[in-house]
Amino acid sequence: MNIKEKIKFFNYLAEDFDSRDYPPIMLWKSIQRQRIEEGWKQRVKEISSGEADAPGLYIHIPYCQTKCFFCQFKVLAGTDPEMHSRYLECLKNEMKRMSPLVKKLSFKTFYLAGGTPTIFSAEQLEDLFNTAEKRFNLSQTVQRLIEATPATLSLKKLRVLKKYGFNRITIGVEVIDKKMLHAINRQHQTEKMVKDSFEQARQAGIEFINTDLIAGLPGQSIDSFLYGVRFILKMRPDAIHIFTYREEELVIFCRIGKRITDKDRLRKDKMLALAEKMIRKAGYGFGSNEPYLLTPDAANFQLQYRYQYNVTLLGLGALALSFIPNHHVYHNAQIEDYLKFWPEDKATPFFTGYPISRAETRLNYVLNNIRNGLDKEQFFRLYGVQFDKTYQKEIEDLKRINRIKNDSEKVKLITKNDFEFRSYSKFFFGSRVIKELQAKIKIKPSEI
Repeated sequence: MNIKEKIKFFNYLAEDFDSRDYPPIMLWKSIQRQRIEEGWKQRVKEISSGEADAPGLYIHIPYCQTKCFFCQFKVLAGTDPEMHSRYLECLKNEMKRMSPLVKKLSFKTFYLAGGTPTIFSAEQLEDLFNTAEKRFNLSQTVQRLIEATPATLSLKKLRVLKKYGFNRITIGVEVIDKKMLHAINRQHQTEKMVKDSFEQARQAGIEFINTDLIAGLPGQSIDSFLYGVRFILKMRPDAIHIFTYREEELVIFCRIGKRITDKDRLRKDKMLALAEKMIRKAGYGFGSNEPYLLTPDAANFQLQYRYQYNVTLLGLGALALSFIPNHHVYHNAQIEDYLKFWPEDKATPFFTGYPISRAETRLNYVLNNIRNGLDKEQFFRLYGVQFDKTYQKEIEDLKRINRIKNDSEKVKLITKNDFEFRSYSKFFFGSRVIKELQAKIKIKPSEI
């Protein structure tokens, strides 16, 4: 493809997936458990010998009170304690199966997300954490973090978190405006709940309290969004994540025909620009691959290590993501299959993922760092090759269209918004992946 054809093709792909999801999930295939377990055995040897850093442990809880209409993830809505107990038993069986493979490892971070992990009762959370500590070496964790919503938090649950060493919580507020809460199927959330969740987290002694907001929703006005920003700034969280709405297959807004237009995208860009001014004025900085921070210690270390250093990640639970550098990136079984196999301690026989070579592991690192500025010296320390020599053709193509800033220390993509980054970053995609994408979507650039 020439440069014009690449731009057309990558713009087309940018509508569907983020470049940082590399290799693209649409190319992932079924992988036998034996191959994954072999990969873990090899990675344990590398980590134990000092060739790689300590891994992170991730647990996925795919349940929420309701399915928000903007959510692009597969979650199950419901507050049935029996359903949650069944899932918890499956998790405990999976821990039993996986722990012998990684018994030599000491985990650096422990992270729970979903879904909404705090939908579990205080007793279920305690059972889960107690089992995790027995099965894995978590004694050296530098951070334990969990995602929550205002409606699922209580002082009792927060005290359990504190008891088990959780020092960071992200409270998913998303929006504050009452009209938008109804529009996204989150009408159970109130401003009082949000205030109480922050106050109780501080009362319980959680060190870092962070929050999520979302911009660019269908029907969301600039005033509505900024009302939420002002409200959250009064709560003084340690970090603020602002996510942008994306149209994807599992999003209910898309399924009911609510589509965003170019005008909506421009409004979203204005939201983000105005919010950044307000948040910076309030004293927040900006970390690479991270949200607005009051202090660097408020960052999500597991994601930071994963993106900035390609650190190994063991994911447990239905749909959990795992990352074995130079071997595989993969998701655990779908929720239905997970609940089918694990209750009887029968391991799911397959995963869904993609084999990754050292070159593709390196490229995964590039795609996760080039938006905010990739440090060339660190790149060389990690991979032993020069960035400019390794990606000479990609740099030349991006220079021709003025989309890259490249000096002796750092390299950075020049993009105006999230869509442009998702498009132009694909210039770095490997030839094998590009060919597979072309075959998968069965379309040529000239036909777009």
